[in-house]
Amino acid sequence: MEFVYIRVRQARILPIPTPPPAANPLPAGPPPAGPPLTGPPPADHLYLIEGRLEDVMRYAGQTVDWLIRVAHLICEPLGAGRLYTHPTGTASDWYHLDRTPIWHQVNPGDLLLPGIYEFELTGLLLLSKISERDLHSVTTAGAQSSSTMFRELLHLRDGSQCVVTEAVTSLIASHLIPKRLGSDGARDVVTRFSGAQAALGIYSFAPKIGILLWSPLDTLVDHFHLGFYHEMGDTYTLHNFHPTIRTLSVLGSQPIPILTAPPLHLHSVTLSVHGGDIPVPAPGVFDWHYLQCVIGMFGTPQYKNVPNIRFFVYPFKTADDLNDESMDDEYMDNNGIEPPHPTYNFDKYRRQLGERQMALERDEAVARWSSGVQSG
Repeated sequence: MEFVYIRVRQARILPIPTPPPAANPLPAGPPPAGPPLTGPPPADHLYLIEGRLEDVMRYAGQTVDWLIRVAHLICEPLGAGRLYTHPTGTASDWYHLDRTPIWHQVNPGDLLLPGIYEFELTGLLLLSKISERDLHSVTTAGAQSSSTMFRELLHLRDGSQCVVTEAVTSLIASHLIPKRLGSDGARDVVTRFSGAQAALGIYSFAPKIGILLWSPLDTLVDHFHLGFYHEMGDTYTLHNFHPTIRTLSVLGSQPIPILTAPPLHLHSVTLSVHGGDIPVPAPGVFDWHYLQCVIGMFGTPQYKNVPNIRFFVYPFKTADDLNDESMDDEYMDNNGIEPPHPTYNFDKYRRQLGERQMALERDEAVARWSSGVQSG
């Protein structure tokens, strides 16, 4: 069985700053999927991506272009960098060894071969952080106005139809950057993957980080099981990263004989603006989301357990936290540090005043009723 690896030298990696104390620790990853190699991975190298050649080729095709893209997304999304591999020997032969002068740089169009690919950057590099979907955040009362505006702007821009299927029912305003990262996290993502200028005005409910999707496709995007691989302009190829179902249709379900829906995997999509002046998400936003899909499928335990590699998660309420009695509870705004929209604190104060007024009126009504009841 043949495998493909991407690695970097440990000495080239900058430490990731310590997140706020409330950040959740990343759970330990599964055991490596690679061949049985003797001893632990070498301390001199950090292995980032590993997978069977046939599995990698499902997304990469026949050339190394996909590996080059993924290596850059992890190590330096907007910068220069080079990828090297060994012309002789196997991954097992080189797994514990340093690169030597016989290694050569790979270029777009080169044939994808099994083995180890090492990314090199002039200077130090900072690894892209990981967002694993442990819980699903929901929009509660405090964030409703931002959520409504987000949905309305996406309907206007995307023509009230799914950007993939053109369906006009069961539509979800899908977040490519999850709400749980907060506005700071969303801006950090866009800055790293699209540049500082593109990050201006970005917040948790910015329409420039969302798309309108048919509900089953939104579920796949939310779980990082469906990725948009950028080709050119606003054209993307869809990649199915579902861990168990490889034959999903473009409707987000397994093929049904009576329907003629094309396969989801490798389906091409071109985005466009149907109305309004909000642009479609920048390629960098899709690139970040796509990287999370790749990490979910091919990320190594080494990479997933780098100190502080996980995004800080703001304490949005989750579906597991809510029940019928608590659906109207306030948004957990971390003492106002990360309100869901600029007027949240004012709206919260106004709502509290309204609730107090309703309570007073209810008490007065009860008092009037009880005063008219004759004692027996």
